[in-house]
Amino acid sequence: MARSVYWCSHCEIPVIGNAICQLCGTPGKQISQNGICNPVFLQEKRLLSKILNNDLCEKNIWYLGSSYYLIDGKRVRVPYVDFYKSKGHLLVAEELRSKIENNDSIPNEDLFIKANERYINELIYEAESYITSLIDMLKERPGKKYMPTVSFSGGKDSTVVSRVVRDALQDESVIHYFGDTTLEFPSTHTYVENYFRNENPFTPMIPSETGNNFFKLCKVFGPPSKFERWCCTIFKTSNLNTEYQNLVGNSLTFLGIRHSESKERQNYERTQDHSKIGSQINAMPIIEWHDCDVWLYILYKGIRFNDAYRWGYKRVGCWCCPNNSDWSMMLTDIYYPELSSKWKTMLYDFAKKTNKTDIEDYVENGKWKTRKGASGLETRNVNISDTPCNLSDRARNIIIKRKLNRDVIEFFKPFGELSAFDKEDATYITVTEKECMGADGVIKPRRKVCELIITWGTPVVKVLPAKGTDILLLVNRLKCQMRKYQYCIRCTACDSICPYGAISTIGRGRYQIDESKCVQNLSGCSKCIAKFYNGCITCQVLAGKKTDLPDDIDP
Repeated sequence: MARSVYWCSHCEIPVIGNAICQLCGTPGKQISQNGICNPVFLQEKRLLSKILNNDLCEKNIWYLGSSYYLIDGKRVRVPYVDFYKSKGHLLVAEELRSKIENNDSIPNEDLFIKANERYINELIYEAESYITSLIDMLKERPGKKYMPTVSFSGGKDSTVVSRVVRDALQDESVIHYFGDTTLEFPSTHTYVENYFRNENPFTPMIPSETGNNFFKLCKVFGPPSKFERWCCTIFKTSNLNTEYQNLVGNSLTFLGIRHSESKERQNYERTQDHSKIGSQINAMPIIEWHDCDVWLYILYKGIRFNDAYRWGYKRVGCWCCPNNSDWSMMLTDIYYPELSSKWKTMLYDFAKKTNKTDIEDYVENGKWKTRKGASGLETRNVNISDTPCNLSDRARNIIIKRKLNRDVIEFFKPFGELSAFDKEDATYITVTEKECMGADGVIKPRRKVCELIITWGTPVVKVLPAKGTDILLLVNRLKCQMRKYQYCIRCTACDSICPYGAISTIGRGRYQIDESKCVQNLSGCSKCIAKFYNGCITCQVLAGKKTDLPDDIDP
């Protein structure tokens, strides 16, 4: 839903959703149709002054999206791309860093709030009503208890959702999960630790941390790109998944996701009953809000926010995200030169390693953001041999490159309950379906799935499907698991996709499945098998050039 914003020339303020100023009655001129009308603070004004070669520090400025700003009521295009590409920002960086202003306000702030007070109160009432109604509805679900939590990033949207949720529930003790990817802006950590926690001492803030090293994984996978965003799975989802699984009961997770943020999010449902985490419901109270609504709420409530917004950042997430704009990259050059230097050094090294023809263009002009497939890296052959076995006309041999040891047993657990018997010649593993209840409420009889025969130290798994077992499905899924076994680097991607928290690659330095949590059956969950291309994110990224496939496929 579009959101129009108008400019009242008399009060010199934006008016949201109403062409007539509620204070003075002056008809306004439309300045935004997409709901983007963000306040601009002194530190950003200093940068704009350098770009336009004009002192704008005392001006009334609002950001309108793309490269456009409203300066004293006039729409102005700011040619920041030219400024960035010509390295003009590096000439003024030290000056801007030498004095950073984080405590200023916007011109006519009180008038802006007063003129839009009825509008924001309507938004607040609707969002809070949604939250309380959802809580009441979930209380009626038999046998399930949902604990409200907030997914907190330190950005403006999650900051707003945090306040909306706590106000709606009249409860300051709502658990907040801070997804620390290790790639957050330093200002984000400062905000979370020094401001949010101090101002909200009764609100639990639980960090979800990763044991992975981002730059080491970049050497394996290459830098993340818009098409190869392996980093989100490994550094965000997997950690949060682990934390949510530690909750007693189920989680009702409130997120600051909004439809207007991107095309991908335009079709998101407000309440997601089926999320990546099996015991979790996702809820998005401000899903129909726009940028102007979020900022109006922050100013209306007097909420302290991440200082990065004062410097000009429009979004705060990972500082090296491939979705970051040239504007964000320029700001990182200015305010975090050590981070920018570290990142560019990695990009130059990667470009040289993969024999890029124009390294300067690849790094400085952002060509790394559009990298597809392995793109110069050593590709992984995802093909695994599958041959007839002489034990029966239904039996198959699955042959990989890595010799088998007992660690491989973990990869068989999603297929059913395992019963292993060692003989002199080999180990015989019987796979039997786990007892489960059908749609009619009747317990289904357990069924033998297959028998696996392994001689340790060889690369062959002999598969003897039981009568009634879909051979093609069984063999294809076993091959997916064998790819994981062959290429596993314990990146934690598998941890993140199990909706029951059964998989762990962190504990004892190997891939493990908790049988008590796993929904074991060939025809059951199988998310760990069917999530990534050929079953494994390492294979997905390093399988060379391939046709675009969705994440969720059934091999």
